[in-house]
Amino acid sequence: MNLNKTVISKNSILKEKNFSNDYAYTLLYRLNKKNKLKKIMKGKYTNKNDIFQIASNLFSPSYISFWTASSFKGFTEQIINEVQIATTKKHKKIVFQEYTLKFVKLNKKHFFGFEKIKYGEDFIFVADNEKLLIDSVLKEKLLGNFDEIKKIIQQSTINQEKMVYYLNKINNKSLNKKIGYLLEEYKQIDLSKKINYLDKNYVKLSNFLESKKTNKKWKVIV
Repeated sequence: MNLNKTVISKNSILKEKNFSNDYAYTLLYRLNKKNKLKKIMKGKYTNKNDIFQIASNLFSPSYISFWTASSFKGFTEQIINEVQIATTKKHKKIVFQEYTLKFVKLNKKHFFGFEKIKYGEDFIFVADNEKLLIDSVLKEKLLGNFDEIKKIIQQSTINQEKMVYYLNKINNKSLNKKIGYLLEEYKQIDLSKKINYLDKNYVKLSNFLESKKTNKKWKVIV
């Protein structure tokens, strides 16, 4: 049996060996007791230590995003103890070793924009820069403060055409205003002629900010 897989479960064993369900469960239990496998959650085990590798392979589809992806990409110097994973289904958080794995359910319409990256002996799935910024604006509480969002914008390379495609795919005027303002303010990228954002309503850029200044072009309270 291959114990080098990042996540080992009853089903992964049954794909390799012609065992019964009961024996597969018993085998996992024994390997755990012998310290050859560590239990991540009910029915899922690993012998790996890298938390990014483990978190990215627990559920499919899923990808690492938010503050965790910012840390992984080197955009923040903050040390993380919570790993945030975007998923399409609701999952309870998991405490594994010194980390908390938090699963953030996204609307299926928003579930795209991630890369498959070779990492160690396996692959991990991580939001690309454009989707990381979008995810962070949509779920800003997961970043902790507005400065962390600014770091993503300032330190990442943004592909303008990809960002336009993503924003038009989601088609949310409030999001378009925020991203449009942020990219023009911090990257000198003007998307105003490429995305739909015009209406009479002003949106607050971030709940972390208390300023009441407004940007008339993007109709954003900054």
